[in-house]
Amino acid sequence: MITAWMGQGQDDKAIATCRLLSRCRDPKLRQQAQQLLGILEAPSLDRPERWSMTMPQLELNASGSGQTSPMRRRRSRRPEPPPPPPTGPTRPPAAGFAVFVLAVLLGITLLLSGCVRIQADLELRGPDRLAVTWDVQSTQERQLPWQDQFERDLKREVSGLRIEQVGPGHQRISSRVVSSHDLAQQMASVVEVAGHAAGVSLPAPVLKLEERNWLLGVQQHVQLIVDLSNLPEIPGLDVHLSLNHGRMESTAHSGTTTELSWQGWRWNPLGLGGLVILILLSSSLLLQVVRRKLGFGFPELPS
Repeated sequence: MITAWMGQGQDDKAIATCRLLSRCRDPKLRQQAQQLLGILEAPSLDRPERWSMTMPQLELNASGSGQTSPMRRRRSRRPEPPPPPPTGPTRPPAAGFAVFVLAVLLGITLLLSGCVRIQADLELRGPDRLAVTWDVQSTQERQLPWQDQFERDLKREVSGLRIEQVGPGHQRISSRVVSSHDLAQQMASVVEVAGHAAGVSLPAPVLKLEERNWLLGVQQHVQLIVDLSNLPEIPGLDVHLSLNHGRMESTAHSGTTTELSWQGWRWNPLGLGGLVILILLSSSLLLQVVRRKLGFGFPELPS
């Protein structure tokens, strides 16, 4: 009923009915009446003319059609614009784009990996017993992202290594005393992990050990070859190689192959002990001969 009066424009009757229903016992009906009463009693707002669109009045003739101008404008038939070029299905990036992205990532990785001093010391502990110590030190006195990745990969992929933090940005990686064959495999794994952390592929170093056992000692000839020909120039990178705590030293440069060799003699404790025993036995026999020549004869028990 209220909406019908609102549609007929009889707002007074609609307001009176809403006020009566606002005192009804039904809470739902009373709430609706109050809402309608708020709408009906709201002040009317003037609507700007630009909010409405006014249709012009058309003068119609007897035939029912509007007045036509003496000159009709003919629509010019213009050619339709050409359709846009087809884009086709989405294609993956070309190979050149992938190479460019890899080059940029490699450059960033190498830049972050720079300013590092790597020192490898190869030590001969005995006949076919060797150990190696890697000192990786950052010149910025803080741990670089490359060092963190390198340490995580070593713990996951290479066994038999002891990794310790000597100072800020200084890592020391030590191997156990093993044979030359086992140490060569371990060094190859370490170099492979280091290259993978830096984003480059490095060939495995070559470790050769030749020994000749002369009973009293062992003649040793050790040769270490490190190939960095595939490593691009990295600013701040210093690779230093040494044998037996600096007895032989060399610096490896990017794009070159470095060879370090040493030849020496190592006494055999077992052979020296056998030689001493042989000398003592010979001395004892010589003294017995001298005793007999002096007339004392062989040693006898007292009568």
